[in-house]
Formats: sequence, C-alpha cells, structure tokens
Amino acid sequence: MPDDPTPTTLRRQLGARLRQLRQEAGKTAQQVADDLRFSISKVSRMESGARAVSERDLSSLIVYFGIQPEEADRLAETARGARRRREAWVDVVPPSTEFQRFVSSGFVDLERDAAYVREFNSGVVPGLLQTSEYMKAMMLQAEPDDRDVLDAAISVRVGRQERLSRRGRYSVIIDEAVLARVVGSPAVMDEQLQSIIDRCRAGVVEVRVIPFSAGFHPGLNSVFVALDMGRSGPDVVFIEGLVGFQQVDNAETVVRFENVWQDLLSRSASRAESHALLSTYCETYRA
Repeated sequence: MPDDPTPTTLRRQLGARLRQLRQEAGKTAQQVADDLRFSISKVSRMESGARAVSERDLSSLIVYFGIQPEEADRLAETARGARRRREAWVDVVPPSTEFQRFVSSGFVDLERDAAYVREFNSGVVPGLLQTSEYMKAMMLQAEPDDRDVLDAAISVRVGRQERLSRRGRYSVIIDEAVLARVVGSPAVMDEQLQSIIDRCRAGVVEVRVIPFSAGFHPGLNSVFVALDMGRSGPDVVFIEGLVGFQQVDNAETVVRFENVWQDLLSRSASRAESHALLSTYCETYRA
C-alpha cells in the first residue's frame, strides 16, 4: 500500500469496510438507510467510495455497528484523509472539458496507488508511454483550438509518467496498428517507438504486440486499464470510449476483464518478437 494514499483510494477503503460491517451485521443497504435516516443513494455512494463520509455520519455508523474504539479511531483517521483536498494540479485543469471530467473520475488517483497497472490499447500508444511530441500531435487533433487544455493535459500526463517510472509496475498490450498508424510524422513515430524500446530495456514497462497475423481478436476497438490495487482496496477496471471513462469494480466483471487480458496475451508476440517488431517499424520510419 502507498505511504500516502490519495483521497480516492481512502474513500474506497473506508467504503469497502463499511460494506463489510453491514454484511457481517446481516443488514441490507436499505435497512441501514431506514434505521439511520439516510437515503439509499447515500449509503450506496459511501460504500462504493463515490463520496466522502462526514464525521457526523461516521459517528452514527460506528454506534450503529458497535465498532470497537481501536477500529473506530482507524476509520476516523481514514475518513479524515479521504476528505482532504486533492492534489493542487486539479485546480488548474480547465473546467467543463472532457479532460476535466477524466481528472475528476478518480482514475489518476487510483493509478497512482495501484500495485500493478495493465493496459490494452488498439488505437494509439498508451498515455503513460507517449513522448511529448506524440502527445502534442495527438492532442492537437482532439483539442486544436484550446491551448489551456493541451498544456494541462500534457502536464498531468508527464506527472503520471514520472510516478509510474519510479515503481516499474506497468504492462501493456497494443495492436500492431498502433505501430503502423502515423501520429504527427514519421520522425515523431521513430522517436516514440524508440522511447518504448528504451523503457522496455530499462525494465520500466513490459510491452507485448498483437501482430496483424493474429487476425481478429476480442480487443479490437477497445481501450481498458486494469488496476490491481493490492492492499489499497478492491481492484478496478477503467474502460475508455466516446462517452469518457467508465469505472468497473464489480468483482465478477473485473474477473471477466482478467480473462480477456489473458486471451489477448496468448495472441501477442513474445517479448523478444514484440521488441523486434518495434525496431522494424523504427527502421521503416527512418527510411
């Protein structure tokens, strides 16, 4: 578990424990809501970690479940941490943008606290591996007239890369189409793919490529990130699409994504073959 977990992670930890206490007491969420005069939505959002738990509400729950003083103190400390302000960079993200909604989703916090991160992308180089020139070329296509959004997005992404590279806990599967699709220019692609090769050699990331010869596979047109939270809380999967990020932490669904990951891994080239494929494309872009 991280030394200084983010408020998002602390909310999920507290919520998971409250759900466990309710189940151990043989109570339904509706019963808790009725007994404490909460709304069912409030109970659900507290247990899922979607909202912080106020000091007053936690005191009511501690009495309701008969929690012993030692654990009550731990829960109160967790709740205080979950209510603290988020990192300062959140304040500089332009409001009312898709990027602001992404930052507010909690994904960046959970990614930071995850024990291991696995990502599949069939369209572009994943953000945590992108060079600055690749980022700029891609983002200018998405937000061509909004320099504030572009600068904020690049700043946040660079910060995410720095935190991840310090811990070496990242695995990626990409489709060969990602290597073949030119973003920016051949020079940008050459730099980008060489950067991936260098990161693989440094042990920062493991990258596997699904070659065109594999044909159709279940990950086509998909983007997802699976976060193994370790002792920080329940595992979670984020699925990216046209309507933004969807968070999934239902245990059954998380297992389904684990199965998809294993299927994609079985269709991928080996590490050595994947690196050779990356090198081949580099040579092509240099020609």
